[in-house]
Amino acid sequence: MSKPFPLLKLPRLALDEILITMRPFELIQFSMTSSKARVILKYLLRARVNFKYRLIVNISNKPNITVMGSDTYFVCILTSDKSESEKTEYFEDAHGLKADRIWVYSGNVIMDWMKLFKIVTELFNFQRHAVSFRLDTFPDQNKTIIDLIRSQLSFSHFFGFDGKIVTDQDVEYALKNINVTEFLNFKCELSNNFQLKISKTLEKITVTNGNWLNYNHLIQLKAYEVEIRGSKITNVELNAFLISWMQSECHQDLVHLKIPVSDPDRLEAIFDLPHERIDKDVIRHGKTVKNEIFRLRGGFDIKRNDGVTGTIYFKMDGDQLMFNMIVFALFV
Repeated sequence: MSKPFPLLKLPRLALDEILITMRPFELIQFSMTSSKARVILKYLLRARVNFKYRLIVNISNKPNITVMGSDTYFVCILTSDKSESEKTEYFEDAHGLKADRIWVYSGNVIMDWMKLFKIVTELFNFQRHAVSFRLDTFPDQNKTIIDLIRSQLSFSHFFGFDGKIVTDQDVEYALKNINVTEFLNFKCELSNNFQLKISKTLEKITVTNGNWLNYNHLIQLKAYEVEIRGSKITNVELNAFLISWMQSECHQDLVHLKIPVSDPDRLEAIFDLPHERIDKDVIRHGKTVKNEIFRLRGGFDIKRNDGVTGTIYFKMDGDQLMFNMIVFALFV
């Protein structure tokens, strides 16, 4: 065509039909052409109830944003490597999934990532949000990044912390200011002075490097499912936790607990409480307080004062013996 096509002058219905055929990357590019284009696209993406997306945010040395639809996803990766500038990948698999990846060079990757994050969150109507935050990549910008996320997302379903430097204040600030609704993942370095405050029960909390985690932290991990690795929790402290649970003083919503055993040779310290040992040949089916069905062989039963049963069993994970407890509402 010898002249540019006047796309924005098309009748609204015709324009909408063209826009909904675009992939997320093309929609973002189109929104950057003018303020009018952005307004039109924002209205379209938020007004069509069947036009929903999921957002995945990753703050790392190459910060990126993923926009996922039902049959397509787009990943924009900010890079300081000029050799990767404008590198693109596109593929469509046998199931019809369409995928775009683009690398965009930037002299200031975190500032340009923040600009892109703001554009994307203003355009798309996201059904779910997930944030992975490596805290030691841009340590001087952590508070600014957290403030931006808070300003653009009223909540996040998943929030994961990563990093190899102690970042107590940044994690405390994030937990105070960002509403995490389902899943927290701690894969970062924290000190013994870290102040953990979780105001509501989440779906799941995982602690990958739990060398900082003490008994008081364990009491604060409010979730249906708690998985800990590398903990310093002793057998005696685990016994105290179980007694507190049996007396309904903590974790009444707990469904599954997984935590390392600090001293596998002294399991009797854990079981210094009323319990029943189930023969290892006995297979039982139970229903959790969340109506999930489990099948267990043997184990040790403890009773909460309201009649709910917790079944304890041990399993090796590599060279680490892991304590597991599943909480049953009833056996079926």
